[in-house]
Amino acid sequence: MKDELISLFIDDELDLDEKKVFVETVHADPVFTRETLGLIKQEKLLATPLTVNRPMPRVFSFKRLWSFQIPFKAMAAGLATAMIVMFVAWPETKAQKLLHRFVIFEPGVQQAEIAGSFSRWKPLPMKSSGRNGYWEVTIELSPGEYEYSYFLDGKTSVADPTAQFKEEDDFGNINSIIRIGT
Repeated sequence: MKDELISLFIDDELDLDEKKVFVETVHADPVFTRETLGLIKQEKLLATPLTVNRPMPRVFSFKRLWSFQIPFKAMAAGLATAMIVMFVAWPETKAQKLLHRFVIFEPGVQQAEIAGSFSRWKPLPMKSSGRNGYWEVTIELSPGEYEYSYFLDGKTSVADPTAQFKEEDDFGNINSIIRIGT
């Protein structure tokens, strides 16, 4: 009950009477206070965006090429050769993949999985984050829009309660929608 009260407090889902009970409990129970502060710290970490170091793009400067004082025919031949080499040897540009962390609070389950369009709806296992009912997984995704859902104990499909966009699928389930890097 206390874990649920803390979660409702963090998610700002308590009415005024419940907030009063929460504050009184925090003042009266130091163990509850420490647990609350620990979960708030964990929520803050979950809210911290991941950063990915991206390589600098290669830049070709025509201004620098034109600054050399060489005859026009030689420069045209050099430019044509450089363009051929560039098209043959230039590495393919791949879409930059981004890490995204999925988290759900489900204290009463023994197993949590996530499946979505990013996994061709194949369930991916999530790991328990501590003993407080949080489940998490970090997935590398290309920029784009994805549908997904959580699966609890291998049978119950649950939409992400924190997702802004949701959509009903052809089977009557509600899927969450997320946009990555767009």
